[in-house]
Amino acid sequence: MILKIPKNLNIENRPFINGSFKSLKTNKFLKRKSPSLDYSLPKLFLCRENEVNYAVNSAKNSFQDGLWKNKSSKEKKKIFLKVATKMKKKIQELSMLDCLETGRAINNFKRDSIPKAIEVIEYFAESIDKIYDNMTPLDLGSMNLITRKPLGVVVGITSWNDPLVPAMWKVCPAILMGNSIVMKPSELSSFSLLRLAEFFFEAGLPKGVLNVITGDGITAENLIQHKDTNGIYFTGSTKTGKKISQIASKNRIKKISLECGGKSSFIVSRNCTNLNKAAKTLAKNIFYNQGQICSAPSRLIIDKKISSLFFEKLFKETEKYIPKNPLDSNSEIGGLISKKHYQNVKKIFNIGLKEKNSVKIFNKKRWKKNYSFPPVIFYNLKNNSKLLQEEIFGPILSCIEYSDINEAIKIANNSQYGLASSIWSNNFEEIHYVSNLVEAGIIHINSYGEDGINIPFGGIKNSGFGRDKSIFAFQEYTYIKSIVYKP
Repeated sequence: MILKIPKNLNIENRPFINGSFKSLKTNKFLKRKSPSLDYSLPKLFLCRENEVNYAVNSAKNSFQDGLWKNKSSKEKKKIFLKVATKMKKKIQELSMLDCLETGRAINNFKRDSIPKAIEVIEYFAESIDKIYDNMTPLDLGSMNLITRKPLGVVVGITSWNDPLVPAMWKVCPAILMGNSIVMKPSELSSFSLLRLAEFFFEAGLPKGVLNVITGDGITAENLIQHKDTNGIYFTGSTKTGKKISQIASKNRIKKISLECGGKSSFIVSRNCTNLNKAAKTLAKNIFYNQGQICSAPSRLIIDKKISSLFFEKLFKETEKYIPKNPLDSNSEIGGLISKKHYQNVKKIFNIGLKEKNSVKIFNKKRWKKNYSFPPVIFYNLKNNSKLLQEEIFGPILSCIEYSDINEAIKIANNSQYGLASSIWSNNFEEIHYVSNLVEAGIIHINSYGEDGINIPFGGIKNSGFGRDKSIFAFQEYTYIKSIVYKP
């Protein structure tokens, strides 16, 4: 059944600043259309210096008046849990907004993404009263306290592939620790975060604590360089992350956290006793959301002795991820985000063909409207293949075989990225050896993508630095203050 777009769907496209949506008198805006559906979206306003100043000043004033940062943990938790409750009632609405903007299957949002965003809010809300300061060993006549304090005004910039989850990874720990934040979502997926900002205000969050401005790269650059912002927290491409690193401290030194791209490895050893599960897990995590996930396991590193058997199982599992209409109630896979991105994926695909790699293209009964791309598996690659180095961010899996585990580790580490990895084996010594030597922010053992909100997430090398998720995320939005007391 194809779900219908509600005729009364209210899409808010104005920036949310100082507790309300603001109308802009400007001719600077983006015309929008759903990438996978014949549906015209509201134009997106491109905030410029005036709007950026307004948002930052609102955040600064809210921080300085102390109304929010000085609230008790109990009061903060209550507001956050109200937001989570409201979201549970609005899952269909939020899912529809994200589906229309991204072309991703609405089922992905209803069953996975929006529930995860709710879980993030609940987790951080329940964690805020469980954070403790430290004291040095007490000496007679002195007391030394080590505490964490909010940075002030911070900035969150998020990508288009999963509009709410990474945004909540940043919003929740930032404002729970007492900061005020200005969020700039991708111009390709802004509407659900605007709606969620309204939920926070309705739940009792004071004006100016959470602001969401809309716009493009120019908007982001004005925000990043603003003299009154103290921290920049980014999820997106490595190219943009490098640029942020270069310009963030132009006017003052700032704290920066970057969660960037990846080319994650998926190592399957001859000692793996459950190849069915490995194949099923790999297919889901690379082809889910058309491969548009930064930590997707886009490199299979497979033992030569089991490669033929494993590919047989993998091909069968991949058949489940053929793109369909994103509003199809039976679909799990929609299309790519835009024409530009479709062309980028196709360009890499053509490189794989020119390299004369073995290839399997899953094109059966594919929904070919607009920008959907069939799952593709290139295998028997050589070490110098561009497919092993480029982050494709599409439904293309690159596979290379190895003879011994040291070769597998060398291949895995031969990358500019270091976000995630996986080792499939039932040999404990091999698991321990590989997990310690592979260079990545997270190593999955006989699993992939099953790390919960309580597990830190982030990378090394060109995958960035800093950590989202878990109780450690609170540290990213604070500085350490030492208080030395002598009577």
